[in-house]
Amino acid sequence: MNQFWFMPKLKGYGATPTTWEGHTLVAVFASVVFVCVLVMIRREKTSSIFPPPMIVVAVSTIIFLVVCAWKTDGAWG
Repeated sequence: MNQFWFMPKLKGYGATPTTWEGHTLVAVFASVVFVCVLVMIRREKTSSIFPPPMIVVAVSTIIFLVVCAWKTDGAWG
């Protein structure tokens, strides 16, 4: 169960998915961001600096990057 889901890019910074788990993680992250964007578009203006959908995107981005770094075979960059 110690299989890596991502491989480092040959050029540039980051990683690319190599297994179904990696592709699923990317798809789930993209779906979360898409839903949050739709919610923000349909929301009325609020006085909050960080509305809840933006907080969800920020937290999910941090989690996504940590999991990607943890499940990448090698270092980024």
